[in-house]
Amino acid sequence: MVGPVTDKLRLWLAEDFGFAVRELEQVHEGADVAAEVWRATGELSYAVKWSGGGTDAGPRATAYLASRGIRGVPSPVPTLGGDLWSEREGGRLSVVPWIAGERAARTGLTVEQWTSYGALLAEVHRTEPPAELQAVLPRINPINARMPALTHSIQARLATPKDAIEEELATVWRAHSDTIATIVEQTEDLARRDLGGIPVLCHADPHLGNVLVAAGQLYLIDWDDVVLAPREQDLLFFLGGMGSLGPATTAQKDAFFSGYGAVDLDATRLTYYRCARALEDIAQWADQAIDGPDREDCLRILQGVLSPDGLAVQALA
Repeated sequence: MVGPVTDKLRLWLAEDFGFAVRELEQVHEGADVAAEVWRATGELSYAVKWSGGGTDAGPRATAYLASRGIRGVPSPVPTLGGDLWSEREGGRLSVVPWIAGERAARTGLTVEQWTSYGALLAEVHRTEPPAELQAVLPRINPINARMPALTHSIQARLATPKDAIEEELATVWRAHSDTIATIVEQTEDLARRDLGGIPVLCHADPHLGNVLVAAGQLYLIDWDDVVLAPREQDLLFFLGGMGSLGPATTAQKDAFFSGYGAVDLDATRLTYYRCARALEDIAQWADQAIDGPDREDCLRILQGVLSPDGLAVQALA
């Protein structure tokens, strides 16, 4: 990122956080098109996020979890005024210490690290948020409500493909139309029911793309979609169908749950959360294959979601 935007960001960081930034490097990780992330280097290095998505519950939740001694959750750096973020041009500017590590989706996890990750997520789920945090936590991922309509609009768009990638996308969509329709139907039906369950603090997106492997420690990052929900919301990611973003073998699953601890999962709630996530992946990757950057990569990811081993098929099994 160069030019006026970089200059603007340097000014914001100086005015809001008191940072004298020497270097700014944009970080291209993750699928959140509503957020921009940089590495800012001055006396220390920081991860800086300017986000128009999610809710402000994210920095509130991470600050609380870190204050409770959970080492695998980076705490936000406060502004000069003591706030957890600042508001700039309609976006939320937040800062955490830069963690020198690799994404677990890239490196994988050892059996011991899978156990450590299970223990980390269990610690998050055991930590009861105070009343003031509960008051701002969503009870359902707000993304879920938008996905059926987005899916229908994509289907309409693909009736008249505009280029070769859309032609291929339309072919994939037709081949899996029954699966997609069933996922939409299941998600909408279960969303109307009272599924019960004890709500806990859930990250809502704890796949390996949001885990950093650092020296002696795993870190769970990107808390923009944090919710207060039954634990099935998070544990769906560790039961198969996630490719490189989740455990791929029985040994890895067993190692994760060895660290997490014994748990009884409700089949209906699990079906809902798996279907809702599958629908989110289908709709958003298809949408980005139409209008986003790296369109071919997005199409390949969508094909993985719809493959026999992908989450969409697994959610309906």
